[in-house]
Formats: sequence, C-alpha cells, structure tokens
Amino acid sequence: MITNSCHSSSSPMLKGILFGVLLVIAGVLFLSFNFGWINPLWRPVLFSWPMIFIVIGIASFSRHNILVTLFWLILGLFFLIPRIAAAFPDSFSAINGDFAYTYWPLLLILLGLCLILKIFIGKNHRSGRHRHFNADSIEGGNGRIEKKVVFGGSESIFLDPVFHGGVISATFGGVVLDLRRTTLPEGETYLDIEATFGGVELYIPGDWVVETKFQTVLGGVEDKRFILQPLDYTRKLILRGDLTFGGCEIH
Repeated sequence: MITNSCHSSSSPMLKGILFGVLLVIAGVLFLSFNFGWINPLWRPVLFSWPMIFIVIGIASFSRHNILVTLFWLILGLFFLIPRIAAAFPDSFSAINGDFAYTYWPLLLILLGLCLILKIFIGKNHRSGRHRHFNADSIEGGNGRIEKKVVFGGSESIFLDPVFHGGVISATFGGVVLDLRRTTLPEGETYLDIEATFGGVELYIPGDWVVETKFQTVLGGVEDKRFILQPLDYTRKLILRGDLTFGGCEIH
C-alpha cells in the first residue's frame, strides 16, 4: 500500500498562541489610541512597516538562533528611528529624514558581523559536543553528520550503516542530504536544522517515520515522499530547528 503524507511545519498551538497574543496587543493599542490613553504621535510609529521586522524578531526568538533574532530587532529599530524623530522632533533634533539613506551601510556591517559570529559560535559549540567528528566527511564512523553552508551549496550521500542524527545549517545557501542508503537505530534520532534565507533538501526512505518540530518565520517544511506501509514505529527521525525565510523539503 502506498500513501502520501505531509507533516505540519511547526506546532499549531504555538502559532495560535503567538497570533492570539499579537491580536490582543493590536486591540489594546487601537483602543488606547481611541480613548487617548497613548499620545497619538506614537500611532505612525507603532503601526508602520518597520514594526513587521520587530514582530519577526520576536517570533523567531530561540536560544539556538539568538543572532537572527537580534538582527531582525535591530533592522526594525533602524527604520523606526526616523519615524520616532519625526514624531518627536524636539527630542531628536539631530536625526533628519536622510538618516536611513546615510546610515544604511551599517546594515551591511551588521549582517556581516552576524554571519561571522554565527560561524564561530557554531564552531565552538560543535567542538565542545562532538570533538572527534570530521565535519568534511559523510562517513565519519560515528553515524553523525554535520554540515554548515554560508553563501554556497552542499550535496552529500550518507553511507554509514546507521544514522544517528546531526546538525545542518544553511545561511544564504542550500544543503542536499541523501539518507536512502542508511538505516535508523531503535528509538528517536534527532537531526537539527537551521535554515536562514536558505533551504535544506532531504532524501529519506518512504518507510521511515518522520516527525517535524520546527519554529518557522516565513518558512516551512513539506514532505513529498510516497509513504510505504507498513511503517516501523520503533524507529523515528525527528527533524527540529528554525526556518527563517527558509525551508526544508523531504523527498
């Protein structure tokens, strides 16, 4: 028997709670403006397109991806500064309408620093947890894989007899991993994935049980496999991590 299955990209409960909180905050703010509880000069600041970046930063908060969160928060604040200065010119007389035009190269510097810090933090984290792992090999002998791509691409076929999980990171790039020539151990196996303006493609046997636990910000995951029955529920591959303007496809 052959069936087709798709898995949810993240917890519906978390999405529902976040959306509900945003609606409550928006309602309270609108009500406060209508009753004069908040200075109306703040309306074009709080209800503006730069606030979208602030919301994305809050929604993408994760202890494993704190640099991405900081980037979105700083990006939103950067474009909010001229609006705040326009609303309160007496307090911000040194900031004029050319602020964004003059200082936008700072965003390039910020992006570069975030990418550099992300690489070094990830390197130190990996060296502490998997000291004997060969990151350039897909046959490391310990059944794990680790791939980090920044402004590039990687295609790998995992050939170890048993797959014990690993870490994949794609930042402005893509990673393709073929797991069809390996097997899963009994129990749960975790593969951590971080995709920021990037994508990850996984080729997984159709008889594997796969569960996804992603936090997404304008990203998603899709399982395009033909699921082969019967499934072995004593073995499960769990995909988890953060997808920020990125995606994960399972074939």
